[in-house]
Amino acid sequence: MQRRKFLIGMGSLAAGSAAAMGTGAFTSAEADRDLTVSVAEDSNGYLKLSANGKGDNSLFSSIEENTLTLDFGERDLGSGEPDPQGVNPDSVMQFDGVFRISNLGTQSVDVWFETDMDGVTFYRFSDPDGNSLNGWENRKEGLGEGAHMTPGIEIDTTGDTSVEDLEGEVTIYARDADQDDPPEQPESEPAE
Repeated sequence: MQRRKFLIGMGSLAAGSAAAMGTGAFTSAEADRDLTVSVAEDSNGYLKLSANGKGDNSLFSSIEENTLTLDFGERDLGSGEPDPQGVNPDSVMQFDGVFRISNLGTQSVDVWFETDMDGVTFYRFSDPDGNSLNGWENRKEGLGEGAHMTPGIEIDTTGDTSVEDLEGEVTIYARDADQDDPPEQPESEPAE
């Protein structure tokens, strides 16, 4: 719901109440109301996160303890060859379509990622250059009702980033696509 419309609606309600009640002014009011919020697993929420990406790369994602987990560590391929232990050092590796994000809500949303891991970029399509999803400025605009996307992940272990640094958290944001302004960032504390 757009805020402007909500405020206009409230103004009309207040004007109608004043006309019906006369001078019913008050200083404060408190009213208890019931509120029910159901928290669902990632695989059942309005922004559905599921491990079924595209092709073989979906083996790097799983739903564990009701949460989507991405793991690029050791794999048992059962092929008789030595099993991979993880990503290569001093490399840039790309994994297309690792997991799926589905919009099960009732409006189109913009989607983007924030992560505390240097060297990790979430992207759309098969090329992270120009297709990054990291940060609001790189958001996927207008993921429609019932639509889905299968982001890829680029892991860069060159330069100052070591393989040991690649453990952390990712936040996936989805916001009403009609909002053009960037979200407000929390104020950071001054450095000492």
